[in-house]
Amino acid sequence: MRLKRYTFLILAFCLCVSAEGHALERHVLENGLEIFIEENHIVPLTTIRITFRAGAIVETEELNGLCHLYEHMLFKGNDLYKDQEEFMAALKRMGVGNWNGGTSTEYVTYYITIPSAKLEQGLSFWAHAVMSPLLSREELIKEREVVYNEIAGTQSSPEYALFEAELHALYPDYWYRRDTGGNLDVINTATVEKLTFIKDNYYVPNNAAVFISGDVDPSAAVKMVKKYYGTWQKGPSFPKITPHKPLPKNKWTAVDTSPSKGLVSVSFTFRGPDTGLDTESTYSADIWGQILSAPEGKFKHNIYKAVPELHGGTRHISAGYFTQRDAGETSFSFVIALSQKTDLWETINRLKHSLIQEIDNMAKDDYFSETELISAKKELVDHDILSRETAAGYMSNLSFWWASTSTEYYLSYLDRINKIEGTDIQTFINSYLDNKNMLTTIWINSDDNKEHNILKKVSKIMGREERK
Repeated sequence: MRLKRYTFLILAFCLCVSAEGHALERHVLENGLEIFIEENHIVPLTTIRITFRAGAIVETEELNGLCHLYEHMLFKGNDLYKDQEEFMAALKRMGVGNWNGGTSTEYVTYYITIPSAKLEQGLSFWAHAVMSPLLSREELIKEREVVYNEIAGTQSSPEYALFEAELHALYPDYWYRRDTGGNLDVINTATVEKLTFIKDNYYVPNNAAVFISGDVDPSAAVKMVKKYYGTWQKGPSFPKITPHKPLPKNKWTAVDTSPSKGLVSVSFTFRGPDTGLDTESTYSADIWGQILSAPEGKFKHNIYKAVPELHGGTRHISAGYFTQRDAGETSFSFVIALSQKTDLWETINRLKHSLIQEIDNMAKDDYFSETELISAKKELVDHDILSRETAAGYMSNLSFWWASTSTEYYLSYLDRINKIEGTDIQTFINSYLDNKNMLTTIWINSDDNKEHNILKKVSKIMGREERK
């Protein structure tokens, strides 16, 4: 992609990008608010999305879950719409076809899709919502119960016990920065003062971006954003995040809440790379994961040959990297099918040994072929092109990368991917996988656990480790 920089009269700067039929414009207001505009006149609709770098990543243990609660409170009224009824009525008057909000580990986002003729009303709507929410105590009391029940329901699921066990094992010091749902007691005792803290520190223009896509005139859209958001007062910079410590040793965890009797899920998780610490390695990690996803690839073939007890042959063998600013993870997952002949503990240890052997082989310069490297790059490029098929989808992806990495990371992604060589992938493997500590997680049905005593054996291993 070619980038063109120039000065714009009312803005700090503007960046235009043209690629594959897309004309993405980027502007930055003097208060730090970023604007992204993707012009597409196929249908007379426009999507407005506003995203903040927030979510669990900025929470302390005392605030865990309040970014999600704040997201809910934003729909409860503001200085223009006095309550949720007026708020919803305004959406209806604009002819909104699609709207929602969401909180993740590293961002909070809100969006509406409206007839393009209603662009100014839509921008005004979100400006009042994010700049002047009422945050009334009466509404907070009601919404605390709503969010409490939502999160309590999630935490009662079989999968949550697994998530929680992995969370505390991987991130013992700052586990709450990975738990978007949050602590039920924190939610139940939330105050307006705590929500105001979130507003004043994270709902600020220099920590936000507006994404406008669809049937839109970019120059007119910029003037509208300036009109409604230009007086928004700049706030604190995004805080410096203390990195999670590397795993000090190999860890094990086991949970017996799986509903799948006869099938045991086993995963191995390595920490990193984080985009906030090692951006370069994330490109190699993506290509590495794409190569390993090949159904007939060397990795899956070798693992299944060593562990034929795996369920579904190579179909349920997976490996990949999840990009995050704060806590990137590289993981492998497998499913073991139990039978009367299965010695589960021996099978798990054989699987682990086989994985370690494959990782060691990957660190050598003849494991991945040039053909595999080229094919993986092409697949990643194709996936990216597919994600840009609609303007709204493109902007949704861009907002994620804007929050979790940077604008430049996303806009230069394909170019950086194409420059990765085999030696770069080996550097990633040596830095984050080969001879590095990992978390082994076992998710097993309670009846199967009674037969194979997996939780007891894992507890015994971890007890020995703690005594060292």
